[in-house]
Amino acid sequence: MKFLMFLFLFAGLSSFAEPKVREIRTLYFRAAEDKASADKLLAMLSSTEEKSIPLLICYKGVAEMLQAKHAGNPIMKWKRFKRGKIWIESAVKKSPENVEIRFLRFSVQTNLPAFLGYNGHIAADKFFLMEKLNTIEDLELKQRAVKFLSSSKYCSEEEREQVKIFSKQQR
Repeated sequence: MKFLMFLFLFAGLSSFAEPKVREIRTLYFRAAEDKASADKLLAMLSSTEEKSIPLLICYKGVAEMLQAKHAGNPIMKWKRFKRGKIWIESAVKKSPENVEIRFLRFSVQTNLPAFLGYNGHIAADKFFLMEKLNTIEDLELKQRAVKFLSSSKYCSEEEREQVKIFSKQQR
């Protein structure tokens, strides 16, 4: 009986301590244009560390990248960018088959200026996403991925059509 109480208490505390992925995802998509959302996103992920789940590690990386976007000081931009890159690559290394992690890296790399040199995985991530699109179970994530891919300049017209056909089949 004590064990069950401990288990429920632990489960409740761990779910309380970990930020909710849906809320994080929503903030991420708002944060590109809204500094307050970017700040809230980073604050929600402040307790994320190397031993956290890979998806949270990746979101911490993209949160750092968004802070770089909103920073005025070029030195701070560079530091945030480098820190974000380390977090993102750590997450990919820990969970290379995670579709959301690969989608996040793709969305970041396709929106960065080329001179930063963080664009070496665009083709591989796009190919991975195109292959795995039909395996995404989270409807919100699937819709976001479809929308992003169908409007990406990194997708050919044929690939965009393929994504549109897929999205129509899912309705």
